[in-house]
Amino acid sequence: MKNKILIIIIFLLIVIILILENKEPEELPSSTDIKTNNNTFEIYEKHYVKELIKESNVEIINSEDLLPNEELGKHTYLLKIKVKKKEYTYPIEYELKDSTPPVFIKASSNLTILNDDMQDLCEKIVYADNYDSHPTCKVLGTYEQGKKGTYQGLEFIITDSSGNEKKWPFTLNIIEKTPSSTPSQTKQYLPIDEVLKKYKTSKTSIGIDVSRWQGNVDFQKVKDAGIEVVIMRIGAQVSKEDSLDMDSKFLTYYEAAKNVGLKIGVYVYNTATTKEGGKKTAEWVIEQLHGDSLDLPVAYDFEDWANFMEYESSLYSLSSAYKEFEKTLKEHGYEAMLYSSKFYLENVWMNYEDSNIWLAHYTDQTNYQGKYMLWQMSSLGRVDGITENTVDIDILYQ
Repeated sequence: MKNKILIIIIFLLIVIILILENKEPEELPSSTDIKTNNNTFEIYEKHYVKELIKESNVEIINSEDLLPNEELGKHTYLLKIKVKKKEYTYPIEYELKDSTPPVFIKASSNLTILNDDMQDLCEKIVYADNYDSHPTCKVLGTYEQGKKGTYQGLEFIITDSSGNEKKWPFTLNIIEKTPSSTPSQTKQYLPIDEVLKKYKTSKTSIGIDVSRWQGNVDFQKVKDAGIEVVIMRIGAQVSKEDSLDMDSKFLTYYEAAKNVGLKIGVYVYNTATTKEGGKKTAEWVIEQLHGDSLDLPVAYDFEDWANFMEYESSLYSLSSAYKEFEKTLKEHGYEAMLYSSKFYLENVWMNYEDSNIWLAHYTDQTNYQGKYMLWQMSSLGRVDGITENTVDIDILYQ
């Protein structure tokens, strides 16, 4: 008998729920007055529900919510409204557009090819778009493929799915054989003493970053030379086809640097261009660290720009991979930072304004306008204790 009563009660609850779910929403009181703005926003920009409203005589409960911003076109968002202690919903439209043109990642103003090279000229450059993972390319101008000569007045034109385009003027040189190589210039090495003299202050620490390419490192000598910080490569994924593997020198470097009291950070060279890839990369780093604390954030290092077309990725997807890496690390008690050069920070990466930045810019004084916590200012450093190669020099700002 009890079981029958229980079944009846459950059945009645289900019926009541179904009735409530299919109940027509109550109409807003006639006194409600909501005036909207011209709600057209750029794709991926951060906007709030309150920006949809020009004037309103009612309370909007979800005014501080962020609007979904990842899909082009018209969208409907339900305002949650309270009138005389009673809640209602009110649909309001907004549109996301894309007016940002693609970017040239790698292109030459003076392109030289052999006369037997039948490859499409568009395959000689690298380009990408913020939204479109497959922007198109064409060449404007006249040239005769395979015929020796210099062809001026040509342009690469790259176009995204929204019709935004960007042009790159270039001259094409078709030659019969590869010209003889010019003698390489003598490298200007940077002694650590010069770095300390010019950049060491009460608000800076001088550091290096190392990988297996530095060979056997005497970290006591490195410290005695004035180095305070070392950032070491924990792992590398050289191409998207490769696995992510630990740097063969990492464990040796880590213990040695720790034993002499140097501040330690790590970086991971990787090829993630999706959220899933960013998350997996972070999880791999976390697993290798075994809960050890670090003095600096974990750096995300993507540098496979020459092959970026093969990833079929948008710049937003690439940037989202880093943000997911950052988020995953934070959930496990680690900070993250984005490593990149000045050009890519200014032209490629998106939505990193609140992230820690490790800037690569090989110059005496950077003119990068964004904020950064670490500056890699040379790859030709000479430091006592490192004899098998030069080393990158970094300035850490406190």
